[in-house]
Amino acid sequence: MFEEVIEENNKEERKRRIRRGIFVAVSAVSATIIILSIILIILWRVTYVELSEVTEIPIIYLDHSSRVTVDRTADYLGHPDLVLNDRGELITMYPEGHGKGNVIMRRSSDMGKNWSAKEITPESWKESKETPTIYSIKLHSGEEKLVMISGCPAWKEGEQDGFNFSYSDDGGYNWSEFTNWFGKEWAEETGKEPYDCIVAMSSLTQVKKRGFYVNEWLGTFHDHEFNIYKSYLSFDIYGNMEWSEPELLLEQYNDICQANYLCEPEIIRTQEKLVDGVKQSELILLMRNNKHDASMACVSYDEGKTWTEPAYLPNALSGDRHKAQYDPVTGKWLVTFRQVLGIKPNILSTSKLYGVGWVAWVGDEDVLLSLAQGDWTKGCGDAYIVLAENYGGSLDCGYAGTAADEDGNFVLVSYGRFSKSTVNPYIMSVSFNLKELLENNLMG
Repeated sequence: MFEEVIEENNKEERKRRIRRGIFVAVSAVSATIIILSIILIILWRVTYVELSEVTEIPIIYLDHSSRVTVDRTADYLGHPDLVLNDRGELITMYPEGHGKGNVIMRRSSDMGKNWSAKEITPESWKESKETPTIYSIKLHSGEEKLVMISGCPAWKEGEQDGFNFSYSDDGGYNWSEFTNWFGKEWAEETGKEPYDCIVAMSSLTQVKKRGFYVNEWLGTFHDHEFNIYKSYLSFDIYGNMEWSEPELLLEQYNDICQANYLCEPEIIRTQEKLVDGVKQSELILLMRNNKHDASMACVSYDEGKTWTEPAYLPNALSGDRHKAQYDPVTGKWLVTFRQVLGIKPNILSTSKLYGVGWVAWVGDEDVLLSLAQGDWTKGCGDAYIVLAENYGGSLDCGYAGTAADEDGNFVLVSYGRFSKSTVNPYIMSVSFNLKELLENNLMG
C-alpha cells in the first residue's frame, strides 16, 4: 500500500514537471515571438521610406473633398482617358476590364462635378483590345474632330493587329465604328507583319511646318520589344483621315529604348517663342522606364524628326504613363502619372518597387526642358501633388486623363483602389484650381 502511494506521488510529480516544462517552453517561445515582433516592427519603422525622402520637391496632399466617383459598377475598371471638347464638356472613356474590354463613355457638363450614365457607343467598341485614348483635333477650317484610338497588341503570341480608330464630328455624341490600321488585313495586302501596338496613341501632337501648324498630327505607341513608333494622322483631298505607316521615333537611340524598356511616350509642345520673327517651340518627350531605374526624357527641335539623347529624370518625374496639361493662369505644366520607383519600401518588403499612388508634378517649362536635356541645375520643379493614395499593396493605378479650362480649373480622371476598404479598382475624378492649390500650400 505504501509503495503504491509513493508511485502515485511520483507520477504526479512527473506530471507537474512536464506541465512546468511546457509552461516554460511556451513562455520562452511567446517571449521570443514578442521580442522578434518588436524587432521587426522597429526595423519596419526605422527603414520605412517616407515620400519626402525620395522626392526632391515640396509635397502637397490633395484634399479628399475634390474627389468624385465616376464609376465603380464592375469588378475591374481602369486606364481612363479624358478630353474637353469645344462645347465645354468633358468626356472620359475606359475599358471594362484590365486594359481591354467594352469601352465605357461618360460625360460631364460641369467640369467634373457630376458625370452622366453610360452613353451609347458603337457596337465595335465592345471588342476593344486595349486602353482607349481620346483627343480633340482642330482643323484649319475651325472644325473639331474627336478621335479615339485603341491598340490591338499581342496579348498572346500572334494576336497583334495594329490599332483601331474611331472619330466623332459632333462633340462625341455619335462615333464611327472602328476601322483597323496596320493589322492583319493590311499585313496580308502588303506582305508585311502586323504591328504590335501598345497604348496607341499614347500622345497625339499637331505638327508645324515652316513655323505654321498644318492639318497633321504625330501619334506614338510602343510594342512588346520596347520599340517606340510614330505614325502621322492627316487628311486626303476628300477629307478622309489617313495614318502613315509606323516608323521608329527614336531610331538613333533605339538601343537605349530597349535597354531601359522605354514605353508609353508623352509629347509636350512648349509654348511658342518669337525667334527672328518666327514662332518656335520644342517637343519634350517623357517616357516610362519599365525597368524602373528612373523615367527618361529627350527634346526635339525639328518637329520630332530628331531627338537629343534620352536623359534620366529625377524621382519627382519618375513613374508610369505621363500625361501633361498646361495651365494658362500660372504658366506652369502639370504632369500626372503613376508613381513607381525602383526602391524597396522597407527592409522587410518583398517588393523592390515603391509607389504611393496617383501623383502629379508641377513646374515651369524651362525647368522641364532642362530636365529633359539632363540638366538639373534649375531645380526639379515646384510641387509634387499626391492626387490619391492607392491601397491594397498594389501599384495598379494612375493612368489618367487631364483637362483644364482658361481659368486654370483642372479636372483629372484616373483609376485605383483609392480607399482602404476598396477591393477592386474604380474610376475617380479630382478637381482643383492649380493657382489656388499652390498658393494655399506653398505660400504664407
